[in-house]
Amino acid sequence: MSGARTKDGFSTIELLAGVAVMGIVVAIALPNWRGWFSYYSLNNSTRQVQSELHEIKMRAAAENIGFQLEYLQDANAYTIQRDGKTLVNKPLADGTTITKAGTISFSPRGTAGANRVRLSSADGKCRQIVVSATGRVRVCTPNNCALDC
Repeated sequence: MSGARTKDGFSTIELLAGVAVMGIVVAIALPNWRGWFSYYSLNNSTRQVQSELHEIKMRAAAENIGFQLEYLQDANAYTIQRDGKTLVNKPLADGTTITKAGTISFSPRGTAGANRVRLSSADGKCRQIVVSATGRVRVCTPNNCALDC
């Protein structure tokens, strides 16, 4: 192989073909990615509120005083209160809103003023965090955002 010349690398045409294929894949995948971001934001907010409810239930029992989680319709944040006095306002993930106002109260015995937090994503998906009178906190997904589950 005295006179053989090797070429390392890619030609311009090969590079352009690779970039074009990647562009097509991105164009197909981009709408699906936006849906996933909305889905993850809704799930993140749902877990956040559920965790917060568990925490204030435990704090009510530990501190022997009532705690409340208060939320407003079309808000993207909620308020934690201790014996009716605001402790902190906490934001939800971007693109997530509360669809109906309400308050969930926990007594020092761990029982609750039964209610539910209704969350909605920007693309219309819904989740609910339901609190029973015994203080049990659970998450559900309704078939229709206007209905309870």
